[in-house]
Amino acid sequence: MRCSVCGSAAISERPERTTQGYRRYRCGTCGKQFNERSVGVLNRAQYPSDVIALVVLWRLRYKLSLRDLAEMFLTRGFNFSYEAVRDWEAKLTPTLAENLRRRRKGRVGSRWYVDETYIRVRGRWGYLYRAIDRDGALVDVMLSEHRDLAAARAFF
Repeated sequence: MRCSVCGSAAISERPERTTQGYRRYRCGTCGKQFNERSVGVLNRAQYPSDVIALVVLWRLRYKLSLRDLAEMFLTRGFNFSYEAVRDWEAKLTPTLAENLRRRRKGRVGSRWYVDETYIRVRGRWGYLYRAIDRDGALVDVMLSEHRDLAAARAFF
C-alpha cells in the first residue's frame, strides 16, 4: 500500500480502526493519515464497500429498480435511499466496465453478427459494417463506399 497523497511506501499501520472496521495508516514522509478506502471512489461512503458493490452488481445484472434495491437491503438492516443507489451506480459503473473490458481484451465470443450503417465521413457517404459479438463487444469494423454485405462477412 502507498500513501494516498504523496505516493510514498513508508507507511505504518495505526492500532485503531475506523467505525466501519477499516485499518488506518500514517505516512512517514508527509504525515498524512488515511485508511484502506481513502484512495477509492467510495472514500466517503457511509456503508461498507462490499454492500455497495453488491447493490450495484444486482442493479446492473438483474435490472432491478432503484427503489426495489433500497427495499431489499432494508430487510437486511441497511437503510439507504434510492438516490444513494443511483449515486453508487454512477460512481462504480465506469470502473466495473473498464475492469471487464481489460479482462476480456483480445477475446471474442464464439457468436457474432454484422451491423450495417450508412454514415458520412469527411464529407463522403459510406457504409460502416461492424462485427459485434453476443456480449456486445466490438470485434472489428469495415468502411466501404459500396454496399456489399457478402464482402463484409468475408472480411470479418
